[in-house]
Amino acid sequence: MPSTFGITLVSAGSSIVESVDLESKVDVKILKDATGAYSAAQAISPEFSFSVRGKGAAPVSVGGSSGAPTGVSGKVIITSVKQTQNNEDWEAFEYSGSAYPNA
Repeated sequence: MPSTFGITLVSAGSSIVESVDLESKVDVKILKDATGAYSAAQAISPEFSFSVRGKGAAPVSVGGSSGAPTGVSGKVIITSVKQTQNNEDWEAFEYSGSAYPNA
């Protein structure tokens, strides 16, 4: 009987993804009327920030645009890639980036 196991937000090729952190944020601009009461609000500049950790070779490179988690849209920029090797564990990677849906 087959079972589904693991993180499916990111496809890492032959590497194994251990964790994915995803944050979505937006700036809010509020307009007040002449009496100082709130009259309107608008969300502007949406942005996603994400980080991915796993084992194996890093499946992305700095400045790249692939490797964003599922659901992230717009212009993706990988801002940091870290690879770790030691004698007691598998080769590991960690990368992070941002995405701008309106870009």
